[in-house]
Amino acid sequence: MKIGMMCLWNAANGPSIHAELVGRAWVDLGHQLRVFSAQKHPDARPTFQVDEDFVIRHFSVDEVIPVTRATHFDPTPLLREDYEVFVAQNVERLPAESLLQVFPKIKEKAVTVQVVHEGKAPEDPLFYKFDWDAIVCFDQRYKDYLVRSFPAEIIHMIPYPYHPLKLGDKKEARRKLGLPQDEKIVFSFGFRPKDIIAVLPALKDVAKEYPLRYLIVANPESDVKILRDAEKEYEFVDLQVKPIPLDELYTYLHASDVRLIHRESSQKYKAVVSSTVCQTLGSGCPILFHESNFVELHGDEIVKYRDFDDMKAKLIDLFQGKFDVRKIEAFLEEHKAERIAQRFLQLFRDLMRTRKGEGKDK
Repeated sequence: MKIGMMCLWNAANGPSIHAELVGRAWVDLGHQLRVFSAQKHPDARPTFQVDEDFVIRHFSVDEVIPVTRATHFDPTPLLREDYEVFVAQNVERLPAESLLQVFPKIKEKAVTVQVVHEGKAPEDPLFYKFDWDAIVCFDQRYKDYLVRSFPAEIIHMIPYPYHPLKLGDKKEARRKLGLPQDEKIVFSFGFRPKDIIAVLPALKDVAKEYPLRYLIVANPESDVKILRDAEKEYEFVDLQVKPIPLDELYTYLHASDVRLIHRESSQKYKAVVSSTVCQTLGSGCPILFHESNFVELHGDEIVKYRDFDDMKAKLIDLFQGKFDVRKIEAFLEEHKAERIAQRFLQLFRDLMRTRKGEGKDK
């Protein structure tokens, strides 16, 4: 199958993570992929991941608020490349005006699928102008608002994909990263320093009982100053500022005892998914996540904490080995990227058969 996908790619954000997981799975399954992506975009925080040969960068965006519009857009790749399925990820953050102008030409040669990442109904009226053959969302929370604007029969729920299981050796990972073997390592990464600052007083209490290192890899586009100030105040903080490609990220996870994520519930968006859990659960490193709507659909494949006292207690449990990695293994067997990619492929086949007048599979 020949698939074209317009999305962010090799960028540190949720839509890019989704696109990469399913896109690479399609390639591994033997399908042809062309990715149409941004040369510049406010959401495209760096990862140092090298683009594959199938990635074409042909548009630029400077601002996404109040609406996303292209500052540069070359339609030629969309019109020239050969594909029979066209997928667009997170349309609210794509240059909708420019895409809409060439959309009729795209529909002439391909069935069209939108993957919805928007946590609520977008305000940009152009979002509702596209005539998609199918719309994919992750769960009922998304569908609840989509059915108010699009026909229910074209909306399909396919869960967010997960990186497949890729366990590692803790001693070897620490040796590779130059980390001590005799410390308990808590790991966080990303571009939300305020979430990291919030947990430091609680970790200070834990550090009184355990030799603790809080290893933080911060994206260079985050507010590094407050993290550097924290590193001076808390001696257990080990701050590294750099983009981190996926392979290196997994080395950090394999070296760590716990992956800590402190995020309050989103008040703006009811429908949210923690893409970073989907990206990193496959490492086997236990994920300790604050109870919020980002993980409300998760079970015991991750560990949730209510407040900072609960966080400290559960962190100590994890240090003592009170987590069974088989919970992760069982979960990923059902949610791994290849399985999710296959569900997309079946949808594509159904849409193509419908277009050819053969009807959908029952």
